[in-house]
Amino acid sequence: MNKLNKINFFLVSFLVVLAQFILPQKVAAYSNPAAVSLSTVSNFAALAKSAITNPVVGTVLNNGDMGLDSPATCTGFPSPCTGTASNGTINNGAIQYQNAVALQGQTDTTTVVSNLNSRAGNQTIAGGLLDGLTLSQGVYDVPAATTNLTGDLTLSGDADSIFIFRASSAFITANTSRVLLTGGVQACHVFWTVASQATFDGATQFVGTVFAGSSVDFTAGGATLNGRVIAQTAAITFRNTTVNNPSCASAGSSSSSSSSSSSSNSNSRSSPSAPVCTDPPPTNNPDLFQIDRSGSKAVLYFTPVNDHLTYYYVAYGLSPGSEQYGVSFPAGLSTGVVNFTINDLNPNATYYFKVRGGSGCAPGGWSNNKESNSKNPNLPNTGFAPHKNIPWYILAIIISGILALLVLVRRKYRFLSKH
Repeated sequence: MNKLNKINFFLVSFLVVLAQFILPQKVAAYSNPAAVSLSTVSNFAALAKSAITNPVVGTVLNNGDMGLDSPATCTGFPSPCTGTASNGTINNGAIQYQNAVALQGQTDTTTVVSNLNSRAGNQTIAGGLLDGLTLSQGVYDVPAATTNLTGDLTLSGDADSIFIFRASSAFITANTSRVLLTGGVQACHVFWTVASQATFDGATQFVGTVFAGSSVDFTAGGATLNGRVIAQTAAITFRNTTVNNPSCASAGSSSSSSSSSSSSNSNSRSSPSAPVCTDPPPTNNPDLFQIDRSGSKAVLYFTPVNDHLTYYYVAYGLSPGSEQYGVSFPAGLSTGVVNFTINDLNPNATYYFKVRGGSGCAPGGWSNNKESNSKNPNLPNTGFAPHKNIPWYILAIIISGILALLVLVRRKYRFLSKH
């Protein structure tokens, strides 16, 4: 190999290596899994076998029943549960306590989990680590890991896309973990089966219906689940947890008319029987008049709602009217201005916020939808999302410099060979 060919060989090699770091990574494309029929499970925001406990104030279950099989115990929610009834709130749902409804829910759970676990897998997640991945529709097997999710997992697709995750052991998230939906993906089409315990730490922002083989524990407090939580053989422990039972909107597109109709019908939930409401909802809406944004933190300021109030609920997301995240906190007797801080935001993204108050069994109206400032003033607007793997980009810059030097050497060699 002459000198010129050697230079060309090394130049092409460096370009291939550089492309691995600079070019966007492709998302594997799999056929869309068949629709998942939840039967009566769709009516539950939470369903446990042995117990549901809620030792601290602030837990809210929205748009679904809370079920306990027999024999079971329940603390921290209204009667028939024991303990501090005001710790937990159920909106548009009832407590199904040791009755046929809860029993049927567990029976249907067994059928659903068997169906999900029998399907052919598309991909095994390396090391059981979901951090930083962008996944398309498909069936994913998740091996055991010390922590399965500490950062962001992005699910990309459309309104028909179905995602099935199967954890072979326990499933564990960290306080900073988030599941993000892009392209119209719906929370009602995301499913997780966990062979043993599911643990969601701190302010985890999770999405999907979670079937845990044993127990579910929301440790530290402040987690949000846009989905459902089911403990098949043991207990659920809530700590200032928000669970939003999702329903499927009409699908915008589908690979076939049959899959579209089955998908949209499979997770539509019948309205649960509402609790007897002795405490009417607030009659006025809060006014969200200011948002102070600094990097990953936003401080919301709004006028209080003082009548018939037990909690506030803040919803937020990347587009107005499609707020995919939420957090609740207990209401105090405020006469001036209420302020509340949201952490762990993407510092380079625009968020939209709205807030409402709620009574013991019914929410009030929403405030106006308000946009936060979109960029961190301390960061330049490069047009790109922030990167976690900074060392790789430093390496890419070094390689680019070497490539430039090789090009100069190559030109000089050509010049000398001609003369």
